Amino acid sequence: MKIYSKWLCLTFGLCSITILPKTRAQDPLTTLYQWGNLEYDYPNESERQHAIDSGEFVPENGAPIDVDMYYSAGNHHKVFVSIPRFQNGIPATFGTITNRVHNGNPIIAPFPAWSWHRNSEACARDRLVSVFRFKIDECQRLWLLDTGRIGSHQLCPPQILAFDLKTNNLIHRYEIPKDQLESTSILVTPIVDVRNPHEGCYDTFVYAADCQAFALIVHDAQKGTSWKIVDKTMYPNPFFGNYNFAGYTFDLMDGVLGMDLSPYVPGKDRILYYHALSSGSEQWVYTSHLRNQSMFVDNPSPAPEIFHVYPGQRHTQSAAMAIDKNGIAYFGLVSDLSMNCWNTGTEYGPSNIGQIARDPVRLQFPSGVKVITNKAGKQELWFVTMRFQRMATGTLDTTDKNFRIMVGKIDDFSKGSRCVGRPSSHHHNHYGLYGSSHSHSHGGGYGYDRTSKKSESLQFPSD
Repeated sequence: MKIYSKWLCLTFGLCSITILPKTRAQDPLTTLYQWGNLEYDYPNESERQHAIDSGEFVPENGAPIDVDMYYSAGNHHKVFVSIPRFQNGIPATFGTITNRVHNGNPIIAPFPAWSWHRNSEACARDRLVSVFRFKIDECQRLWLLDTGRIGSHQLCPPQILAFDLKTNNLIHRYEIPKDQLESTSILVTPIVDVRNPHEGCYDTFVYAADCQAFALIVHDAQKGTSWKIVDKTMYPNPFFGNYNFAGYTFDLMDGVLGMDLSPYVPGKDRILYYHALSSGSEQWVYTSHLRNQSMFVDNPSPAPEIFHVYPGQRHTQSAAMAIDKNGIAYFGLVSDLSMNCWNTGTEYGPSNIGQIARDPVRLQFPSGVKVITNKAGKQELWFVTMRFQRMATGTLDTTDKNFRIMVGKIDDFSKGSRCVGRPSSHHHNHYGLYGSSHSHSHGGGYGYDRTSKKSESLQFPSD
């Protein structure tokens, strides 16, 4: 316990938090934070109570679904979390975790300021309406994908934002054109592809998953443009539309959600691996195709042959995923209540999926997963788990611990697993595609309910 606390203090700079005990010996994962319900950084108890009385803050309504860690040049590290506005009563959709608590629940400070999260219906320039997932890139930039909707109501245009984390200043904003969206669109996952991290970071693309329109939005940050890509591999599979875990059952038909990139090798193509939440298959596509806007000018689905499906499948649903520098993917398996790994240099399927940890309490629905390199150059796995089944069925008990941020050192749990080993450099075989399209039936958008294009000049933080 003391050794692990010292590691968290020295490695993460998180010396003031209470490290929760491990549940068993040899456990590679530590619970860094946990909540019964979320708490926000109100100036005083009177303002907090006023927010509750007015309905601005309904403690049981919010749930964190993604996390990322920023290692600053000094020791002022920050842990960021996103809280989508599935419904009203969520006062802020994005923030940093403070070292203070309220009734045992860590307090979240809205980022970059309270003003960005209030009066959402006004669609002010400086706004954050509802953020599902986000990403901190190699250039110390924080990328946010704002859906612009609260519940089923589309209040503002969806947007992609970037902040310079050395100053917290907004350096990029892009509103996604209406003609690239459907009325049901919910943008849930941004993947940031930086090709020149040591040469100005200008060559940056963002791949955004639309889990309800079953599409990708590709954003060229330097040119300030975007295009839509649609393929049947982004659809949910009806056979995976029923969720049954931790004693709860519910239906959900969400499309493409889990995504990440193969490691960057200068001069070589990258691969985007992706899957629908409600599916058992894994897909991949070369990013050289995705980045070629000319392919998709007249048709969002002109070349189905560029999308590939592995023949093997997992037996249950999976949400977010992350890939480390050696090409090892990490993801949860919903019904198994586990965190798992897969070497992307091998075939996808049960024989090549390794289990890192299983815990029926702490590993319920890993919804946000990140691989982060710390200041010592070591890789860490960070992820959020949540009692999504209770959110979906309206049975959340705030006296229990419902949300957790877990962390572990990749070196610790990769040893001895079937996922170890650098992927081979071979090109992927062209696996067979689905034989038929799935019906365009809508799910819950993660469970709940061109003239318009605006782009501001892209700026980048200086060293």
